[in-house]
Amino acid sequence: MVTLNERLKKVSTFITGDCLADIGSDHAYLPIYAIENNLVKNAIAGEVIKGPFEASKKNVVEHDLVNHVDVRLGDGLSIIQSNDQINSITICGMGGPLIAKILEEGKEKLTAHPRLILQSNIQSSAIRNLLESMHYNIIEEVILEEKGHIYEIIVADFCEQQPQT
Repeated sequence: MVTLNERLKKVSTFITGDCLADIGSDHAYLPIYAIENNLVKNAIAGEVIKGPFEASKKNVVEHDLVNHVDVRLGDGLSIIQSNDQINSITICGMGGPLIAKILEEGKEKLTAHPRLILQSNIQSSAIRNLLESMHYNIIEEVILEEKGHIYEIIVADFCEQQPQT
């Protein structure tokens, strides 16, 4: 069993559905945890850098989850394929502007309207502004402190109609 820090453990509580895509997976800890704890049936661990990609593959093999966690090398949401049937996307451990950029550049991959679970280290306003324009409503926000760092988790679901302000 993989052990998560409190930040990722809290992120995992918002995962819904059968398939998770973890963008910037960093060793595939969150997808492995989600499978081992029956939060999802399948997961995709996406990495843009070869080193973390290899580390993720190694961890998936060590946890005997190669049939459940697909590790993919690629930039942002480009790793998502049209037949993946993803219910939740996590993007964690990055700045708000980078998370917003990943979502903006990959918005065509969100046609199935998965839940977005976004954990930024700084400048979450960039995420908030983008989510509204993409018809995603923030349904939950959590701020937590771990090892002297403040983290913000934003959970958003797609909504066809945006509320009137």
